[in-house]
Amino acid sequence: MVDGIAVTNWYVVRSKDRSESRVVRELARKAVATFLPLTEITRRFRGRRRSNLEPLFPGYLFVRLESIAGNPGVWDAVRWTPGVRAILGGDGIPDPVPDHVVEAIQERVRDLGFVRPKLDFASRDRVIIRHGPFAGLEAVFDRGLSPSGRVQVLMKLLGRESRVQIDALDLELA
Repeated sequence: MVDGIAVTNWYVVRSKDRSESRVVRELARKAVATFLPLTEITRRFRGRRRSNLEPLFPGYLFVRLESIAGNPGVWDAVRWTPGVRAILGGDGIPDPVPDHVVEAIQERVRDLGFVRPKLDFASRDRVIIRHGPFAGLEAVFDRGLSPSGRVQVLMKLLGRESRVQIDALDLELA
């Protein structure tokens, strides 16, 4: 405590596999502040694109707590929450995460409520098309077209360079 105000820090909690959301719900019932950053993952399933939100750091979430000396009961409540494996630290003492690190992640998540990965391609990168009617052909990445993942590539078709729109998931660097 500093001047009668409890000082809190962020700590990292390791959860059991795929239990991050459950831990967040359980800790909310115990009035423990949590932060579970999410990212949008897009995959193909039966020929269709499916986007899901998954933890940015699978198996980990952040909790905001007083020091263990200041309130050991809350620490025990967190440790014994269903789905929690451990609070990260060394020698049995949890290590706080600097506020600026968590704030940087929160800033990244703020606009959409999750992180949307950016395209891994830059203009003029050589790419190979992996799916669809042009599978196996090489092209040159031109530009992204939409947030849904459509991009434009340049391909040699019938002896001339043509612009083709394609799904970014169908591409990989050559």
